[in-house]
Amino acid sequence: MQNWIITFAVALLFITAVAAGPMAPIVAFLAFWITLFLLWAHELGFKAAWGRFGLQRLKPPLWNRENQHYFIPLLEDQAKLVKAATVAVGLIALGLMLPPALVRIGAVLVAIWYVSEIYRAQRITDNMDSARFN
Repeated sequence: MQNWIITFAVALLFITAVAAGPMAPIVAFLAFWITLFLLWAHELGFKAAWGRFGLQRLKPPLWNRENQHYFIPLLEDQAKLVKAATVAVGLIALGLMLPPALVRIGAVLVAIWYVSEIYRAQRITDNMDSARFN
């Protein structure tokens, strides 16, 4: 079942992006991975999410078999995968309906807001941890 959802999300993302124009697949790909990273960072924190992605341990080319075990844990959580694909497809859809510059500004503002929320949540848990040990 998990492979079916992954395949469907990637196919939907690819078909929508290709239909939107030549830059859309790159935008959709970046939006998908950035959203997936931010969703993991919201749950684990930035440092733990970076470690979970394992990007510092990847060896080129990315599609090598030895790199595959770094990507599999990222795709295990189906809810995060579907949310990331939804954000990417939503950006493409908004880019087709609204002026692309407006969509870019909106996406950057939402990303900045979400990063600040993650930092705020981490600061609260850090304060709680330090109060517990003092």
